[in-house]
Amino acid sequence: MNDPGFFQSLLTSVLMSVIAENFVFARAFGVTPMIAAAKNKRNLPGVCAGVSYFTAAASIAMWGVSQLPFAADRDRHYLVAFYALIVGGVYLVTLLCAFLFVKNKFPKIKKYVHISAFNSAVMGTIFLSASGCETFGEYLLFGLTAGLGFTAASYMLSGVYAQLYSEDVPRAFRGYPAVMIFSGIMAMAVYGILGHAPAYI
Repeated sequence: MNDPGFFQSLLTSVLMSVIAENFVFARAFGVTPMIAAAKNKRNLPGVCAGVSYFTAAASIAMWGVSQLPFAADRDRHYLVAFYALIVGGVYLVTLLCAFLFVKNKFPKIKKYVHISAFNSAVMGTIFLSASGCETFGEYLLFGLTAGLGFTAASYMLSGVYAQLYSEDVPRAFRGYPAVMIFSGIMAMAVYGILGHAPAYI
């Protein structure tokens, strides 16, 4: 237990588990924040815009990190920590800029920044883009399309949200289970329509 290698392996396993969880939910369009957005259609545009911003900004930041010498070996476990650091950095810079330049709207912007920054869609986008993107254009395109995909899925979910929580749905599946099933079916349908994924996914 006192072996430093044990704690290093434990930390690596924890970080990899977090990324893996976010990777799975990214394939389902980032379910957690999507549910929060679908509950209140008035908040939906703000959440979708926030997630789209973070997926694009985080992908661009990941491209910058990928140009550094230590990032050449993508099998290094410590790169996982940089995924979280990138999101945290973009989050802090965004809050600082909002506070400095739009103080009057900061309380409203802050709400969307919090719910948009640390979620499966953003972390999953970084993980996926770092796994396959090479050029700046690929990173940027991947970040933008991830945000657009989240937006499309959120609006689709908002259209059926009330039905998934209605009494017509059996009690065992009503609410969150029905949302998860619906999101999974949407993910499979979109993947089936595409037929294949681009090389950088």
